[in-house]
Amino acid sequence: MTFGVGQDRFDEVRRAWIAEHQGWSTVQRRRAEQLGRRLRARQRRRAAAVPDPHDDTVLPSLWLRSAKSPASQAEMTVVLVALLVAPLGWLGGWILKNLLAQLIPATLRGYPVAALLWSGAGLGLLTTLLCQAVYDPAESLRQITLLPWGCLQLAAVPAVAGLYGIAEGWLAVAGSQQWWPLTPPKRPLTPHDAAQILGGYDLTGPGLLDAQRLNEPGERTRP
Repeated sequence: MTFGVGQDRFDEVRRAWIAEHQGWSTVQRRRAEQLGRRLRARQRRRAAAVPDPHDDTVLPSLWLRSAKSPASQAEMTVVLVALLVAPLGWLGGWILKNLLAQLIPATLRGYPVAALLWSGAGLGLLTTLLCQAVYDPAESLRQITLLPWGCLQLAAVPAVAGLYGIAEGWLAVAGSQQWWPLTPPKRPLTPHDAAQILGGYDLTGPGLLDAQRLNEPGERTRP
């Protein structure tokens, strides 16, 4: 969530989707609050009747929260396990997520969640088959463990990027469930289209005399 205030990447629909689907997750609540802060900051820049800036409260990062509630403990456990199992894959997925988000809406009209998740599943299956093909029980323990671990990092990159897309509410944006939702090129504006938008030219010039109201027929009375 490192975009500027002025860059609107479907923030409103994503915030509404996250707020509806967050459930018990404080991670999702934080993402919805971040999007809401960006929306209110954008409104304060454009409108005179501005939202109260004191409403821009956001939960601290997961590392700074007190792990007292069951939700915080469960989230911290999942994050620590993922960090230990696939640290390089997580870092690569986060970088890939930011790169793809920068392409919206100029190049992509949605976040390719389906493509990333299926790519992660395909890479996971492919690397598993490769590991089975080159597996040799006579090798050292380091070689036996490093090869599957490296394959896991490779498969985790698109999978983590796809999960980030779901967590940041991109499923609310039309096209994010497609394989590669490209933004259609802008059709050139023809003179006919311009005439329909702006209306035809009024060739009638202004009158020399101001229009006067006609006398209404009826009986005349003395003044």
